[in-house]
Amino acid sequence: MKWFELFSLTLLLQFVCGEQMKFDIYADGDGDDGTAHDLATQYSQMSNNSLLWGPYRSALYFGIRPRIPRSLLSGLMWFSMDDYQNIGKLRHFYEQHDKMSKANWVSYDPRIGGRQIIDDDECHVKITIDFVKSEDGLSWGVKVKSEPHKGYENVKISFVWYSGLEGEEKEIVDGEEVVSRTGYFKLENPKNILGYDGNVKFAGVSKDLGIFELEINDGPKSNVHPVGKSNIDAELDPTKAHHYSLTVPDDSVWRARDIFMTMLQESIQQLVEKFGAIESIPPENLFILRDLQRFEGNLHFLQKIYQGPCEFDVIYTNALTPSTEKITFDNIESKINHAINEFDTKFDAKFHLNKPFTSKKYKTFSKEVLSGLLGGLSYFYGDHLVDRDTVYDDDSFENVVLDGKPEGPFELFTLVPSRPFFPRGFLWDEGFHLLPLLNYDSDLVLDIVKSWFNLIDEDGWIAREQILGSESRSRVPAEFVVQSPQIVNPPTLTLVLTYLLDSVTEKFGDVNEPINLDEEILSKESLGNFVLKNPEVLTNYTKQVYPKLKSHLDMFRRTQQGYVEEFDRGDNNEAYRWRGRTLTHCLASGLDDYPRVLPADVAELNVDLISWIGIMTRSIRMMAEILENEEDIKKYEQLEKDIVENIENLHWSPEDKTYCDLSVNEDDENVFVCFKGYISLFPFLTKLIPYKDTTKLEHIIDLISDPEELWSSFGIRSLSKSDEMYKTGEDYWRSPIWIPINYLILESIQDYYAQSKSYMSPELQEKFTKTYHDLRINIVENVFQQWEKTGFVWEQYNDETGDAQRAKNFLGWSSLVLLMMTMPENI
Repeated sequence: MKWFELFSLTLLLQFVCGEQMKFDIYADGDGDDGTAHDLATQYSQMSNNSLLWGPYRSALYFGIRPRIPRSLLSGLMWFSMDDYQNIGKLRHFYEQHDKMSKANWVSYDPRIGGRQIIDDDECHVKITIDFVKSEDGLSWGVKVKSEPHKGYENVKISFVWYSGLEGEEKEIVDGEEVVSRTGYFKLENPKNILGYDGNVKFAGVSKDLGIFELEINDGPKSNVHPVGKSNIDAELDPTKAHHYSLTVPDDSVWRARDIFMTMLQESIQQLVEKFGAIESIPPENLFILRDLQRFEGNLHFLQKIYQGPCEFDVIYTNALTPSTEKITFDNIESKINHAINEFDTKFDAKFHLNKPFTSKKYKTFSKEVLSGLLGGLSYFYGDHLVDRDTVYDDDSFENVVLDGKPEGPFELFTLVPSRPFFPRGFLWDEGFHLLPLLNYDSDLVLDIVKSWFNLIDEDGWIAREQILGSESRSRVPAEFVVQSPQIVNPPTLTLVLTYLLDSVTEKFGDVNEPINLDEEILSKESLGNFVLKNPEVLTNYTKQVYPKLKSHLDMFRRTQQGYVEEFDRGDNNEAYRWRGRTLTHCLASGLDDYPRVLPADVAELNVDLISWIGIMTRSIRMMAEILENEEDIKKYEQLEKDIVENIENLHWSPEDKTYCDLSVNEDDENVFVCFKGYISLFPFLTKLIPYKDTTKLEHIIDLISDPEELWSSFGIRSLSKSDEMYKTGEDYWRSPIWIPINYLILESIQDYYAQSKSYMSPELQEKFTKTYHDLRINIVENVFQQWEKTGFVWEQYNDETGDAQRAKNFLGWSSLVLLMMTMPENI
């Protein structure tokens, strides 16, 4: 028996018999029906296994890991060997400034796998990365293809694959801390410092993964390797694969690029000392990572060098995967084709594009939008920095320096706003991220929502940004790393859960009926639809999270309470002010630099915040109804009524004919502070304007459709063109077009038209229908055209030119353009 077989017998038994269902959202909480419970448990394990592995290191161009805290992490790096400078452009982390024509998933589902295309304008290659999983979800394969750009047919590219197994245990022995590894990961080939021909194989075992193998081939015979100089050093043969290994502690595998560069630099220094000037050694020899120390550790690098078009495969095989389901070098191509076809079929079944967006080019675009959104699905593990001691002075609006202390570790399964620019979890973004997935994979949505809700602390708080672990912190400016419990963020996740409850209630009526399962749901094709087919699951989950969501709402109302009696604003205390804002920014609101009251005053009340609290209250009231909690139903009905009343009494300005923030003048008299724009629309966007109030609805639609105010040919701008703050300062939320708000505008126009049509004049009906029709076309057309022009979907768009701006590959909430394409052409 080999070393890993001897070591792993106990671990394998633990893996087979142990509890794998970390995200058990399926099982019947009452457990009355044993058969139903067994089927739900089986489905739960099948679903979790289908999501076990993925490119969940989305901050990298390509990085694979499982949803396990300390486990096997893998990644791909590459650089051009055509000159001596390109080593400085070694690709690893997906960076905003890298010159790429495209770098995105074009066909991808986390349960299936898919394809990413990276068009590298500096390395002069188009790289296609296919990722596919076995039927049981425990094994996977990767195919990397590189095609040179025209005019660079003989480009020399070095690919570096690395895999590192984390997992340490610490104990005190004789007063000293002793660290031991909980698993092993070894090179199986006989060690050869001169390099390797053919396949290179690794074997490993860990407590969570059991026994596994990783094998990398050299690709088809058509691959060409550069020859280089043969009389330099036998260890520098570019026709062979080169291996290097070392031991690194947990939370260090992510530093693979730095480790590689450090080891390579050591090798280059020795070569220069031996052979003289660098120029005497061709790049394809010089930049080979030599096995200088002969180490054997838990982190392994394998370097391959090709000239011209090439491809190679990486196969990971878990010992538990049946032989009939294993991915091999012989069948990986067919499995990739099957996965892409499976994605196409699923997309067609879930998304029906409406005119004028039904042609092939829009379908290609929409598939890439969905794939890019899902390609940002990430798993994070680690501690984060929180300052629970520093108190924001109520009278001060200056920047506060926070001093964070580590808390955790925590796990988070989430989508990210932008892989190259914001590769971490953002609380208010996440609700928008999930909307396109509600019908596509409701089980995945609930998995993600559950992961976020698990972060609610005993006070009801969730950190605005989730920066978990040192890898995540390495991508964040220092001033944004530390989080404060006094800073909240719009509760969009509550909306997502409400949408799910709405959909199953509409479909099934009484969602408290017992689960009625059958064997049909235990097929791979049914993955993702369990919740929608079995509403009792969602009800049971709602029962579990309901207390936490109530504490989350209580936290909002307690920490963001505004002053009412002190400024003679009546006896209804449902009025709120964002805490922690400065003179220039209100990060808590999500609308960072949107203009607020100046001079700043503690008397300020914010219309967007009361709207968010209102919609959260409505959501929890709906949950109380489903759970048949009569006491809470009455409580939240009254609270919602009070909030709607104060939105009208405190925030509607008859003179400005819109909703505004409220403050006081020098004599402490109440005054409206109106910066017409997105904030003015929040009662409309959250559907808290009474349906019969067509007067206010007409003023809102007039504001939206006026070119001198919010209307542009490319979407609704964030701040009125007539406002004195328009395009001033940072101009982040002071003119640009943002896709999520435009989506909410379209959805609200639809909803209010349907609910209020009978109260509207023919003229108002016409305003609603025309605004909806033209706005939908304007937004989608511009985002599509900018994608064609630049290769990417972006964070925001210029209101005057339509040009893409800020972060690229912003396929978090900008993916809502996909839902716009599925909306009806007319209402």
